[in-house]
Amino acid sequence: MKNTQRCYSLLLLFLSSKDALAFSTRTKGSLYKVTPQTQLSTTTSSSSSSSSSSSSSYSRVRHRSSSTSKSTTSLHAIPISSSLRDHFTNFVSSPDQPRPAWARDWMPTWLVTLRPTTQLATVVSLYVLHLTVLTQGFVPFPFQLIPNERGHFQGIGLDSLAGMATLVVYQYFRRQPTPSNKAKKSPSEEPSPSNATTSPSQSMSQLPSLLSKPRIKDSPWKNMYQSKYSRFTSFLALCALVQAYFWTGRLSIWWEDTFYVLANYFPITVAMHRALCVLFGHLSWIVMGGSILRLIPRPQSFFDKTWYSQNFKENQWVWWTIGGYFVSSWFFNIADFLNQWILPTPILEQAQESVVSQLINPEFNDRAASIVGYIAPCITAPWWEEVLYRGFLLPALVLQMKYKWAVIWSGIIFSVHHMSPTGFIPLAFLGWTWSILYAKSGNLLTTILVHAMWNSRVFLGSWLGL
Repeated sequence: MKNTQRCYSLLLLFLSSKDALAFSTRTKGSLYKVTPQTQLSTTTSSSSSSSSSSSSSYSRVRHRSSSTSKSTTSLHAIPISSSLRDHFTNFVSSPDQPRPAWARDWMPTWLVTLRPTTQLATVVSLYVLHLTVLTQGFVPFPFQLIPNERGHFQGIGLDSLAGMATLVVYQYFRRQPTPSNKAKKSPSEEPSPSNATTSPSQSMSQLPSLLSKPRIKDSPWKNMYQSKYSRFTSFLALCALVQAYFWTGRLSIWWEDTFYVLANYFPITVAMHRALCVLFGHLSWIVMGGSILRLIPRPQSFFDKTWYSQNFKENQWVWWTIGGYFVSSWFFNIADFLNQWILPTPILEQAQESVVSQLINPEFNDRAASIVGYIAPCITAPWWEEVLYRGFLLPALVLQMKYKWAVIWSGIIFSVHHMSPTGFIPLAFLGWTWSILYAKSGNLLTTILVHAMWNSRVFLGSWLGL
């Protein structure tokens, strides 16, 4: 009986050490790695101890085998958690993408190499947070900073604080050197004249200055400089677009009459009639304007992406989009405050209800008409206006004047196009902000998403009762 117990004990110890060795082979570099020397010593010591304690009971051997199996089970939990972490990293990020130059050492790789779908989900999540929380709260001041009868300077909104924090964080990262620039130079290396003229984006953190003119090789419209005829054809296209905009007004009247006729055969409400007229009138403007941009700009065709850059797979647009939206909200609050101080109160009170307001709040709470009315301002208009004003107008003006004046005039023309006297200043601020955002991010997708979220917040705020 004693010999049987001794053989059973040796068999259990052999199996446990074999499992541990197999586990160490699968998880190389693990903290619990078992070497053959360790296995041999363990077996030898266990054999000697079993020989000396041959009178041990069967329950003691069983307790030893159960504890060994528990330790083996706890060791196997490590690769399982590591595997889950690897699956999460591969799901949200693209491991094959290189780390951007502005990324810091403490940033995990998955955070700066997100997949496009993950970036879009991140943008939507932070947009909902901004819409439901930041725009609804504010921090009150202990007293009114500047006494006035309009109730200003009594607090600051959380959305304005988020915009301020975004600019502070951007400037902090821009002024911090990148990990590659932290490396010390060799004693034999001496500064050359070419190194002395290094741009701030190269010498600091690869993040551009927001107010400086972008270099030609970094600008999203660099390909339009390949021909001397670009200046003439862009000016000709601009004149044609102005004329086409007024022709589109006549088409809108035709669409309005057409839907009046269709109302005799189909049940079309007043709110739905208005929404359809706005949608088809805007689609007509897109078709006519897009045809002009396709035919006139030469020798480079506009939609061959020689004038603008739009990339959905770039791994940086998520942060430009979120930061641009937060800063746009803060600048709009400043512009709206200036607008209320500059314009007389009677003008603000006598301002007529815009068409967008009628689309948001249709007669008899017609939800179908409100959804159809959402398409033009929040889906088609953001894409077309960004292609028109940031993709074409801004580089076309850069060909005619300096960059800073091109930004100023593009924002003014963008505001005039909306034909809203009471909203001229806020819309001009948005035009300037989005022009700078596009010039520095180099991706038209950022301003398209910011524009779409900006227009959507009015509809969503009404639908959600915010």
